[in-house]
Parts: sequence; C-alpha cells; structure tokens
Amino acid sequence: MFSITVSQELTPAEVRAVFEAAVLPGLRIVVEPDDGGPPDLTGDAWVGLVANEDPAWPLSLDVLAGDDCGLGAHPDLRIASRLAERHGVDVLCGTDTAFVDVDPQDPYYRLALVGGHWYLASTADTRLELRAPVPALDRGPTGPCG
Repeated sequence: MFSITVSQELTPAEVRAVFEAAVLPGLRIVVEPDDGGPPDLTGDAWVGLVANEDPAWPLSLDVLAGDDCGLGAHPDLRIASRLAERHGVDVLCGTDTAFVDVDPQDPYYRLALVGGHWYLASTADTRLELRAPVPALDRGPTGPCG
C-alpha cells in the first residue's frame, strides 16, 4: 500500500486512466471515495480518493495493489510521474532510501514532484519547503520509474 497527495482535485475517471495505463492489461482498477475500505483484491488494484483540508493539496490517493498488477519497483513514484505528466499536478510521495538519505518513517519529509522536478521536501511547516533537488529521479520526463 502507498499514498500519494496531489495539488488539485482529480475525478475518479482521470485517476483510473492513469492506473489503467500503468498496470497489466485486463486487470480491474477500482477508484472510489475512501469511505468503505477496499474490495476483495484478487489481482486488482484499489484506489481510495481521500479529500484533504489543505487547499494546496486537496486530494490523496490511498492505493492497495497486488504484487501481480505490474506496477513494478517504486509504484508510488511511477504513478506520481504519470499523474504529473497527464494532469499537470504537483505530487507528494513518501521518501525512499534508494534516492534520499532520510528515514522513510520520518513524518516530516516527502519526495515532491513540483514543476516536473523531484525534490526532498519538508512538510513540517504549513507551507511546503523544497529542501534539495533529487537528481536521481530527474532522468527524463518521468525519472527512472517511467
């Protein structure tokens, strides 16, 4: 399971299209408001849309996907890159020690895709603070995961 936060509202159809392009053909993608929890996930992916109170980051996507869905390594970064490309949104993801030297459990740091570039960002204050570029993720339009 992973979570992604985006800088604008997206419809379930917009989110579904991004996931359908990323997973193996023929799998069922369920995108719905996160009020009841995920359905049975036999080989499928479930995306819960969660409204946030922060107007700068109004929507989170809680994702639960089976290993056989084909998202591959770093699925959150892969989906974040595709959301940014297709819908022009900025995206917050969890940290990953493969790209930044930060404890992945630290609640105040995120990987942020802003304006097409990846940064290590601090979320400790009320405004997002871009701390340092993450060049390892800025290889081409989608980084190493696209």
